[in-house]
Parts: sequence; C-alpha cells; structure tokens
Amino acid sequence: MKDYIPKLVQIGIPTIFVCFAFFIGACAGENKALVESSNDDLLAGIVNPFNSTCYDWRGNNIPCDFKRQYAELLLDRSIPDPRFVDNKNGTVTDSLTGLIWLKNTNCFGMMNWEDAILAAKSLKDGDCGPDPALILSEGSSDGDWRLPTMSELCTLIDFSKRDPALPSGHMFSAVPQGYHWSATTLDYHSGLAWIVYFESGTTCYENVTNQAGHILPVRNPLR
Repeated sequence: MKDYIPKLVQIGIPTIFVCFAFFIGACAGENKALVESSNDDLLAGIVNPFNSTCYDWRGNNIPCDFKRQYAELLLDRSIPDPRFVDNKNGTVTDSLTGLIWLKNTNCFGMMNWEDAILAAKSLKDGDCGPDPALILSEGSSDGDWRLPTMSELCTLIDFSKRDPALPSGHMFSAVPQGYHWSATTLDYHSGLAWIVYFESGTTCYENVTNQAGHILPVRNPLR
C-alpha cells in the first residue's frame, strides 16, 4: 500500500467530509471537502446534508447508497476472501492492504491525540493484556507501531455495516463506543486531527490537546 502523506488540503466543493454518514454529527455544516495532498484524490465519500448529494472519493456525483467497503473505492481493487487473518499473536493482517493491525481496539483506553501518537510508537511485545487472546506476542519493540493515517484507518470501514461499521470477518476485538484517532491533521489547522467513529463509519475531527479518543495502532507489512 502506498505511503500516504498525513496532511489534508482543501478543495472548493461545498460539502462536509465523511467516510460514510449514517447520521449528521458534529461536522454538519462544515463547508469543506478534503483531499490528500499526496495524490489529489478525495480521501473518502462526502455528503451534503442539505440536499443529500453524495460524491465518491474522486469527486464524482454518485447515488447516496453505499454498499461497498471503503477500501474498494480507495484502492480500486476487489476484496480478497478471507480479507483478514488472525495471526494468533495479538495482531490482525489485512490481506488487501498488507497492513498489520493491533487486534485489541481498546488497549489504551482514551487519550488526547498527542499522547496517542506517543502510545502507538511505544507499543511493544507483551502489551495489551491480560486477555491472552489479545496480548501482543509478535516480538515488536518501541517504534515498530504507529498511529494510522486517515486513509489507512478508513480502509477498515464497511459502508454497509453498523455497530461496528467494519467488514464481516474483521477479527478485531469488541469496538468501544467513541472515536479512534488518525495521525492525519487538517492542513489548514494542525490543532485538529481526523477521527473515525467505528460504530457508524462517520468521520470528523477533534482538537489534538483537549479531547480524548481511542487508538488502533498499525504497522507496515513485515519484510
């Protein structure tokens, strides 16, 4: 999977940004669509809550009826079956992207974004107990893990699911209520970082210093 630049830039489409909107949340009324500065493609589906106009990740108008996993839209490739592999060591491999995810979606509880960045980087073998099915036991050390970019986090969303909005057979532990941080900050406001609510697939952004969210660390494919 390509290395995404964890920054976003604005473009002039009068919409709010969501990976998928099952409901209009705190971002309603934001008159912005956002693209990743690495490739000028829309990061995810966007929807205008005032007239139910939806766009795909390239900005093309589409029906507001999402039936696909976001990764299909983002990567333009079909979903392998099975997609997720439980490595039996506290990690889950996504066969579509090659990324390795922490199986425990609530290992760290809730913290602000700045602490989340540090916590993900310090994740190592032996963490995330006491449940033996979730303890990390793959030999990792400080620096092997990181907070995912918004693109990476969004590849986990299944538009057709809710509670959680994750693909069938995802292999993750029970997803806690609340949002998960991404490493991606807003290009025009570095004090705000993008988040994903896995209950619904909705995305928004929060202040990096005084708001608390969950983290789902990721690491690159093993060479």
